[in-house]
Amino acid sequence: MEQDIYRELMMHLGKVGIGYPQIDGFLEVLQKTLTVEEAEVALGLPTRLPPLEVEEADNIAQRLQRPTEEIEMMLQRLAGKGFLYKRQTPSGKVGYAFIQIGFGIPQIFFWKGEITDAVKEIAPTLGKYLRKTTPKARGSEHTRFYRYVPVNKAVDHGLQAVYTYDMMTEVVNKAKKIAVVHCSCRQTRRLLTNSTCTHSLEVCIKFNKMAEFVLDKRLGREITKGEALEIIRKSEEEGLIHFVDNCQEEIQHNCNCCACCCWTVMPIKKRLVPRDYIMATYYLRTTDEDLCTACGQCAEDCPLEIITMENDLPVVDESICIGCGLCLLHCPIDAAKLKRKDDRVPAKDFVTLHETAIRETITQEERSGE
Repeated sequence: MEQDIYRELMMHLGKVGIGYPQIDGFLEVLQKTLTVEEAEVALGLPTRLPPLEVEEADNIAQRLQRPTEEIEMMLQRLAGKGFLYKRQTPSGKVGYAFIQIGFGIPQIFFWKGEITDAVKEIAPTLGKYLRKTTPKARGSEHTRFYRYVPVNKAVDHGLQAVYTYDMMTEVVNKAKKIAVVHCSCRQTRRLLTNSTCTHSLEVCIKFNKMAEFVLDKRLGREITKGEALEIIRKSEEEGLIHFVDNCQEEIQHNCNCCACCCWTVMPIKKRLVPRDYIMATYYLRTTDEDLCTACGQCAEDCPLEIITMENDLPVVDESICIGCGLCLLHCPIDAAKLKRKDDRVPAKDFVTLHETAIRETITQEERSGE
């Protein structure tokens, strides 16, 4: 039966990277986007690769026991649909791999910013999938794939010398190529609900390999470092929260999130998932009580609404605080500050981050007997 192919592919995708969540609605997404023949070819792609790493078409064809020319044509079709990531390998040949959760699936439909009939048709299915995915997308046992980065003002001069990777200016300056796309979270929510969110849409920044991917697919536009820094500055003024890959080097993307639409921030604000379930948090808000005048500006600015004024001092719920630093931006006397949450630091680089997560996931599966 045709549905059996899609079900088999769904289970195969459950082992891609740290796995696509196996939940209701996923089968429907696959059926709406892939033909049976495409699904059969997709079953030949590797699973345990870090995001943006690829395998040559020869190896995929050999695994499927079919001619390379035939399989490469199908892989091109899958890549054209935005299901596969494609790039040249060191040998000069073209390689392919699944686009992983958070690296295009399911955001790719919205990055271009064009609300077509096809986007309107797929949006309800994707929205349902995302609602059910978020509580499950905790990553591997210990590794979190993304981390919140404070606004630039929040990382004081003493921390800058040690934690340069916690400054968006440094993330931008190190990038070799930069592109910007539209926020999929805000677009999805506006399509599916009566959302009153008015935050900017073209604020999702891609770096390096991710930038090359979206530019090759014509899903975004290339921007300069100066333009990227201006987007970040405006995002901070809008009260948007920065997050990036949970690594120090080779960061691939930066989202600038609102607490009303973002798939990570909104569930934390609404207490649907614990703060540390999906994202890594490295800072917490603190207050210089000798300076504080109890103006209440920080409580007004906090996007998660976790600062309350008690006895003429701001009180922070540290179990929810994500250390975004937005409460510092308009403090008139710099009484609002950040402190390190603990001694942990992000992974060395992007590949190390995901190789670690994959090893942990395999260990989890072995323990559970999967």
